[in-house]
Amino acid sequence: MTLISTSALLLDEVARTGSIRKAAERLNISPSALNRRVLNLEADYGVKLFERLPRGVRLTAAGELLINDIRRWRADHERLQVQLQEMQGLRRGHVTIGIMECLAGSFAQTLFDEVQNRFRGLTLELFVGGTRQLLQRLMAGELNMVVCFNAPPQPDLTKLLSFDVPAGIVIAPGHPLAGKSAVRLSECLEYPLILPDFSLATRSLIDRAMASVSASPVPSAVTNSTRLMKQLVRDGRHIAFLGVVDLLDEINEGSLTFVPLSDGRLPQEALALVIRNSQPTTPAVAALQNLLRSQLLALPLPSVEAE
Repeated sequence: MTLISTSALLLDEVARTGSIRKAAERLNISPSALNRRVLNLEADYGVKLFERLPRGVRLTAAGELLINDIRRWRADHERLQVQLQEMQGLRRGHVTIGIMECLAGSFAQTLFDEVQNRFRGLTLELFVGGTRQLLQRLMAGELNMVVCFNAPPQPDLTKLLSFDVPAGIVIAPGHPLAGKSAVRLSECLEYPLILPDFSLATRSLIDRAMASVSASPVPSAVTNSTRLMKQLVRDGRHIAFLGVVDLLDEINEGSLTFVPLSDGRLPQEALALVIRNSQPTTPAVAALQNLLRSQLLALPLPSVEAE
């Protein structure tokens, strides 16, 4: 339960992303429905809250005043929730979470730090694995929730949050394509490639994308290791195809660069927070669901318009 209205949360997400479409993806609603909510709020207040730009939206002066108030309300409400959790004993319990390998760095560290700061009596168990393994453990009752890519629909599973992660390339900061905001697949073919092997699902997607531009490049290297792909592109010449979530730590460090693909040749991957419907939701589990959801929504995902 939250005292902050849904409309306030929607406005805040649009302001944070600067895009109706991107905010709608993160909130798991349609862009048209979100745009109607914004227009209705503007009509209610009698002022424009956002300037409509060719590639997104920007807060007006009135919008900035309202968003600043909303964010103060949210901060106050979060403090209130912590106080209520302390009173109700939500700082006790044990929660098991499954995550992908790509989230086992700074993302997991931030989650652990937040749990330690806000729920000191709660113990957190993190299991790292692939989508199939994580979902199997979730269905078996061994995990309370999982974060994974491309979770298939299953009757006893619910996605609390799901949004698309742009496909793109990983390159060294000094690579000729590093200064671009987005690239086409055909541009990548001018450089030597590091490709995943056929044990990884992305290889078949890459091969289909290559076929769509009548290309059959010979890779410089093939590997089933994401870590090795990231290492091999550091020479400043090679390109590998990865999702931005695979590079969170390297982007923060400035050691590698992610450039999204703009032509839609490679499909986006859906990152989801998944729970089992038949599992009882304890106060500790509910608190971690909310914390994990907030952290996922804060991921720095680029927005790219299709060509």
